[in-house]
Amino acid sequence: MTRGRGRPAQFTTEVREEFLRLVRRGDRLGVAAATVGVSVNVPTRHARKDPAFAAALETARRKGKDARTPHGEYRYNHLECRCPICTTAATAARTARRHDSDYAVGGQVHNLDASRESPTPFSLPSPSPGPTPVAA
Repeated sequence: MTRGRGRPAQFTTEVREEFLRLVRRGDRLGVAAATVGVSVNVPTRHARKDPAFAAALETARRKGKDARTPHGEYRYNHLECRCPICTTAATAARTARRHDSDYAVGGQVHNLDASRESPTPFSLPSPSPGPTPVAA
């Protein structure tokens, strides 16, 4: 048996599957790469060269992002998740905010006092005195 040239491959099929499993679980790419014992550049380079691995990595990244972010109001508002859990949490939080606000009492959010005049909200410029006359 003859030996091949260069270093033996460290990112084998088993290591790739373990890396993808860690990313799907919610680990960041750098953490997953360090866990399997490769540089963070190795999976990125393989994704550029292998379209099948690139697609698997993108799917794993989406699932990992879902695993890192719990379902709730934040996910509904910012990540546009419309699952029943997020929709229910956002509706409950919105309803609670409406009942806790001043809006529920009398329909006024700000009670403005119209009887007194408010001062100007900015400083008015004053004319400059100009050059002083010179006595002759």
